[in-house]
Amino acid sequence: MRDQAEKLRKIVQQSRFANHAPLPARDRAKTRVIAVTSGKGGVGKTNFTVNLSLALAGLGQKVVLLDADLGMANVDVVLGCPATYNLLNLVEDRIHIEDVTVNGPRGIRFLSGGSGVYELANMNSVQIHHILSQLSVLEDWADIILVDTGAGIGRNVLDFVIAADEVIIITTPEPTAMTDAYAMMKVYAGQKGTSPLRLVVNRVLDSQEGRDVAERLNTVATRFLGLQLHSLGMVYEDTNMRQAVKFQTPMLLAYPDSVASQCIESIARKLLYTGSSSVLTGIRGFFNRIFDII
Repeated sequence: MRDQAEKLRKIVQQSRFANHAPLPARDRAKTRVIAVTSGKGGVGKTNFTVNLSLALAGLGQKVVLLDADLGMANVDVVLGCPATYNLLNLVEDRIHIEDVTVNGPRGIRFLSGGSGVYELANMNSVQIHHILSQLSVLEDWADIILVDTGAGIGRNVLDFVIAADEVIIITTPEPTAMTDAYAMMKVYAGQKGTSPLRLVVNRVLDSQEGRDVAERLNTVATRFLGLQLHSLGMVYEDTNMRQAVKFQTPMLLAYPDSVASQCIESIARKLLYTGSSSVLTGIRGFFNRIFDII
């Protein structure tokens, strides 16, 4: 078992770029900022987000993964890439964005929000200009920024959801998870959210179960909230996920041929090839909205 864990860690290490490598510019319009959220904890949101980032990178996208779960930040654990700094260090230590981001597998970049996000409210104009100028480097490099929010419907979650260009809601077939997913949509509608809402049903036993959950949630969202909920697909229950978490290796790297990995690859293709139906404002627009909200 220990040998297997070491082998999986080597897979992660071999797929990482050198630390502090400069970020080359890309030739594209605004970056897509996508918040991944859930109405409750324990639905596999963070695991899904990490593996989705790897799937998108495998399709040629330059991806930044922002851990915005202020209470239970654990993207670095799932990713196998510990973070030394967070957003606040950009201002307090006057370091560069290349020092704050961690190089992950398949060339993705990981950025820890930490408690630094809500310290933004206390920054002066000079500090705000500095952090935005540093974040603009990511804007020039990244195609997609995935924001892993906390669970629930508290302010520390909703701020990121409202500010994003697009929102992916993760749920499972469990009645409590579906109820909480609906609660998230209800609060989102109450906050006048306008970004496209997408749904992923995680841990399904078969395709019919996944379709039933998606149809029920879309029906109530349309009938009672006036929202359109677009299904991205489903992820099958897979024991390989638990093994990957145990070894601190993303499932797409540890078990690329597993059924859940194939599901996430399919979702990544659908997300990428359907494109965004919203007006993209990029990472600067995202953080400007965060500044306005907090």
